[in-house]
Amino acid sequence: MKNQGVLEDKLNPLKGVSGTFRPGVLTALMGSTGAGKTTSMDVLAGRKTGGYIGGNITISGYPKKQETFARISGYCEHNDIHSPHVTVYQSLLYSAWLRL
Repeated sequence: MKNQGVLEDKLNPLKGVSGTFRPGVLTALMGSTGAGKTTSMDVLAGRKTGGYIGGNITISGYPKKQETFARISGYCEHNDIHSPHVTVYQSLLYSAWLRL
């Protein structure tokens, strides 16, 4: 990337990213390949284990507490099993059971 004129040593795909979600409403995060969708969800879900994570994560203006956030949110990854024969709720519940 330095050959293409990028001067920074670290990429910042989530720099300046913010968003809102309505309680009780299923929300889809969509964007082009490499836009940082999976990275942002991994960071929010507390599943990002490598690399550098910096900045502030706030929920409703308060610093995110992982134990609280995990109770109020659900997240299915790319490699989770998704069946067209079950509801979204059932898919989230199954993904949660697999992680316990």
